[in-house]
Amino acid sequence: MTSSVIRSSENVSFPNEVDSVRYLHVFPEFNRGGAEIRISKTINAMGPGQGHAILSISGGADAADILDSECAVRVMAGPPKRGAIQFPFDLWKCIRSINPKVILTYNWGATDAVLAAKIARFRPVIHNECGLSADVDGKGWRRRVARRLLLPSCHKVVVTSFTLYELAIEKYGVPKDRIEFIKTGVSTERFFPGDNDSLRNRVTENGGDCVVFGYVGSLRPSKNGAMLLRAFAAAKPAMVSRTRLAFFGDGPERDRLTTLAKELGVADSVYFHGYVADPENAFRAIDVNVTTSKSEAASNSLLEAMASGLPVVSTDIADNRRMLSPENRPFVFSHDDNTGYASALETMANDATLRCRLGEINREHVCNEYPIDRMYREFAKLWTDAASL
Repeated sequence: MTSSVIRSSENVSFPNEVDSVRYLHVFPEFNRGGAEIRISKTINAMGPGQGHAILSISGGADAADILDSECAVRVMAGPPKRGAIQFPFDLWKCIRSINPKVILTYNWGATDAVLAAKIARFRPVIHNECGLSADVDGKGWRRRVARRLLLPSCHKVVVTSFTLYELAIEKYGVPKDRIEFIKTGVSTERFFPGDNDSLRNRVTENGGDCVVFGYVGSLRPSKNGAMLLRAFAAAKPAMVSRTRLAFFGDGPERDRLTTLAKELGVADSVYFHGYVADPENAFRAIDVNVTTSKSEAASNSLLEAMASGLPVVSTDIADNRRMLSPENRPFVFSHDDNTGYASALETMANDATLRCRLGEINREHVCNEYPIDRMYREFAKLWTDAASL
């Protein structure tokens, strides 16, 4: 049972899977998401000749375009699923044919690969928990049980937030000495303070002076966009300045949010841009970053906003409060505190000095605490140490 190659470098020799693969990264799907982007950029930072390969269980591979061709990363589709019992054995045969030195698995969707490695008594396995899922709020007891059976025996379990660190210990029973906490990093060279006048003019309809609140991310139910709209509508009458709320992103909630904006009477002040390929441009078109997520582990978007020199109004989920500068933390609220959130929007809209001061402090904080080069080094060291065992 072998995998099929769905993308590989054309200009670098990669002749023999058995001899060439040092690190096999197993993803549920290798489409553009936080973990896929983070790992792709880490692979690029390590440079050519490292022997990385990626196995996408579903076959999705949109994130392959991020990989530098000179790194010669082979991206493969997993074997077809032939039932919950048979699939780990098929996956084991696939992994055995590739014969990597280290297996790296990502999130719940790749735990079949952890089981496959356990069946084959393969070592070392590094499992990565990169986000929160249904098992956190009590709905996924089967997943918790499976993780308790599989994860404690892994060589390492990597987490990217304090919330996930506590979860790994308390819910999954992973020994502390097997947990590797690697903080998410952000590129402060890509995300920095600046202006995007053309995009801002579209948001404000060339309206001149205007305070723009901006959300950057997907429009999914867990992002709680309805709360943001309701808080904005409640705060708007008390805002001295002209204001706009901009959504940069797309998803299944867009139509519902568009309808809700009309029902709340703020449709004329709400702008839906759709998907943005370069989020740094969106951040340069706004004055305040806003997020109302109900479920998240370590928000990349929040770090990008801080690096862009923006103040933030956020919900108090996962690591958001910890990640923000201490001065910005009073503007963090429960995901059901519409009144508090609306009051924060009003304060931000009416105090330009506060916005500027918090933006500068956030930029300095993220440069000191979340440099992306540090993240690359920590991942690379973990992988190379495991490969030398």
